[in-house]
Amino acid sequence: MSLPYPHDRARARQEDGEQPFKDAREALNESESDLQRQAPADDGAGDSESEDQRHARQEAEASKRLVDIGEDVAAKESR
Repeated sequence: MSLPYPHDRARARQEDGEQPFKDAREALNESESDLQRQAPADDGAGDSESEDQRHARQEAEASKRLVDIGEDVAAKESR
């Protein structure tokens, strides 16, 4: 439920009570905590990686992606 104006939210609370808002807030918090729990597992680098090592790895990955994108663009332009 999207209520862009504050008076709409206040009216909805009066009509529906607080429970829909509490349920939505709980669901959002649960999904955020699930994402935070999954993020380190998906990273692959582990917690032992220092900030400098992580930064260097990200720069290398970004450079590789830029080269790949450049090659794709050049291939599409040559067609």
